[in-house]
Amino acid sequence: MKTMTRRTILALTAAGLLAPAFPAQAQDSLQARVEAQKVTVGIHNRRPWGYRDADGNVAGFHPDLVRAALAPLGITEVDFIISDFGALIPGLQAKRFDMIASGISVTPERCSQVIFSEPDLSVGDAILVKKGNPKQVFSFEDIKENTDFVLGGGRGTLNTKDALAAGVPEDRMQQFPGAQEALSALMAGRVDGNVLSGPTATMLLEDPNVGDKLERVTPFTGLMRENGEPVALYTAIAFRPEDTELRDAYNARLAEMTAEGTVAEIRARYGFTDDEAAPSYTTAEICAGL
Repeated sequence: MKTMTRRTILALTAAGLLAPAFPAQAQDSLQARVEAQKVTVGIHNRRPWGYRDADGNVAGFHPDLVRAALAPLGITEVDFIISDFGALIPGLQAKRFDMIASGISVTPERCSQVIFSEPDLSVGDAILVKKGNPKQVFSFEDIKENTDFVLGGGRGTLNTKDALAAGVPEDRMQQFPGAQEALSALMAGRVDGNVLSGPTATMLLEDPNVGDKLERVTPFTGLMRENGEPVALYTAIAFRPEDTELRDAYNARLAEMTAEGTVAEIRARYGFTDDEAAPSYTTAEICAGL
């Protein structure tokens, strides 16, 4: 596969060869970013998705993926803006940033607001509890049935929505701005467990101050589809609806990086397993509700 480069994009756009496929506004948006060699990206400061590390540098699966994808296009300056998770899509719509690269999942509802790249990961829900799992919960059904169990989760996340869809009562579902606030509530005993993605749970437990006190519930049965398959979250990069050409240029690079093994390398760097590789579903299928 021929790698798409900055020179290729500028030449095709100048020649008008991209015009039949993309509206002028979409062409201009991509060309402007390539010429400026810069994009602005929204993240929500949550490991392993997109966060500032101890040295103040932005790290995470999606920031690393975006940098690797855009560099050959000549877009070498990637500025990151930290936002609450629930404010990411509004921020994208308000043009505070050009892309969202921070563990956002593809859903039919979100597909009506933004456009997505092809999926890059497939991950399930996880539950963190105090060591020993004192209330012995191993499923959303157990949490639903245990009237003394209060569950914490991130406001607006798919993990929280999965818990509610599985029947966890809203009055026993406390929602927080982010994972750190939910974690603090669990450590302080204000909630009995946290619902979050499997990779996020793994990363949090790597901190000895957390891992010595909490554990991940295993085995755990999450929300199930009607066909008996577990519901998973399919993550991708989000763009404004008019930025189709930027999205398509990114998709071309994502396919190249997948074939080269770059995506697998970045995935392993942040604790994701091969089981969490991109699904066989396309974004169009996920947007249609599978």
